[in-house]
Amino acid sequence: MAEASQDKPDLTNGVPENDLGDGAMLVGQVGGEAVLLARRGREIFAIGATCTHYGGPLGEGLFVEDTMHCPWHHACFSLRTGEALAAPALNATSCWRIERRDGRIFVRDKMPEVGRQMPATLRPTDGLSGRMVIIGGGGAGNAAAEMLRRGGYAGGVTIISDDAVAPYDRPNLSKDYLAGTAPEEWIPLRPPEFYANNGIELRLSTTATGIDIAGRRVMFGGEELGFDKLLIATGAEPIRLDVPGADLPLHFAIARSRSTSSRPRRGLRSACSGRSSAISCGNSTRAAASCSISARRRCLGRCRLRRGRHRRAAAHSPRATGRIGDRSRCVGRRIS
Repeated sequence: MAEASQDKPDLTNGVPENDLGDGAMLVGQVGGEAVLLARRGREIFAIGATCTHYGGPLGEGLFVEDTMHCPWHHACFSLRTGEALAAPALNATSCWRIERRDGRIFVRDKMPEVGRQMPATLRPTDGLSGRMVIIGGGGAGNAAAEMLRRGGYAGGVTIISDDAVAPYDRPNLSKDYLAGTAPEEWIPLRPPEFYANNGIELRLSTTATGIDIAGRRVMFGGEELGFDKLLIATGAEPIRLDVPGADLPLHFAIARSRSTSSRPRRGLRSACSGRSSAISCGNSTRAAASCSISARRRCLGRCRLRRGRHRRAAAHSPRATGRIGDRSRCVGRRIS
């Protein structure tokens, strides 16, 4: 539940209907929760004003027909039901009942979450059957499998992943998890029983080695698995620095998997007992990630942030520049 700031209007007291024109949005509060009021034509909606993915402000997002798109990572929510319609958000946001009276709009009680969860029983969908194989156990592969079940797909769904664990929140590995402030139980996207209850088969520690398109087969480890539909959602591997010292014990690779992020998480406390540096060369995204990791090390020791020759790259993105500025202030060092 996202707390609302005190300067937001209490929507239970009502707002003038004329103040909310077609396509307009207003962020207020109900019972201490931030609520987004939006109008499309004669219809008025009230949903939670905070994205269920990483807490982005939906009131600053894109209002398209009867959906709201988060400005941070473009998750999409239904204004009618609060359901998360598109990744990376997986969980629905809350909805409230609207009352229109005497030229004012009042937000009343919160609506039940019935109908906004995964279907209790799978129901066939016309034209969609057989086996769906998804290569890649990251956020995209997981979201695809979940959306198939939400849409009523009753065929087999198999996720092939070279990770040893079920899909998890990969971006968090270089943020709160790396800092040690996010517990292990926050990292999995869904609990183990979720996959069993929804008929999603996980083949972990499995690397796809070949695809026979004509024969509709995926090969891995001397085995093969047939498919009717195939989705390749493997993501990408980071390019690692090929420089002297890159293989030293205190060199920490990009935290992309739980196995590679656990080592720097354990080692940061000893590594940061003295002076250390984070180096980033490349575009604004990489620079911001480097700043993020350095900022996480603030409480563990003194950290100096250095950036490579692409110093001006971040200036092309106001959002990235702001993040980098915040990170540099966090570690108490000026970016040079």
